[in-house]
Amino acid sequence: MPERFANLDPETQEFLRQRYGIKESSRWRLVAVGILIIGIPWLIWTALYHSNPEIRFSLVSFTSIDEKSISITFDITRKDPATPLRCTLVARDFDKNVVGENEELIPPAKEKLVRHTATIPTRLKAVNADVLRCAP
Repeated sequence: MPERFANLDPETQEFLRQRYGIKESSRWRLVAVGILIIGIPWLIWTALYHSNPEIRFSLVSFTSIDEKSISITFDITRKDPATPLRCTLVARDFDKNVVGENEELIPPAKEKLVRHTATIPTRLKAVNADVLRCAP
């Protein structure tokens, strides 16, 4: 209730509250401010952390060598070049079935960005290849 009504009797105060829609201060504003104070910094930190991963990889090209193998070239960017990696490579046929899979060991390097080429043995003719994951 505004201060100018503080000197009125409780009955009149209640009447004015109902008539003019004056409500007692609620706690939801305090809770909302608390959530904002905690939530916005967390959201910013999460966005920055996940947009800058430790290891990134991207497919450059793939070339079918013959009926039983396919060559794949991909780039790897890592924050710590001294970290060795294990990358899982897959080859797929025309119907998108996995026809070959290979784990490639990437040794430590001096630069953060490394281009690597590997051959994936397949059981059928592969028409596409991809990097599934790279992990230390």
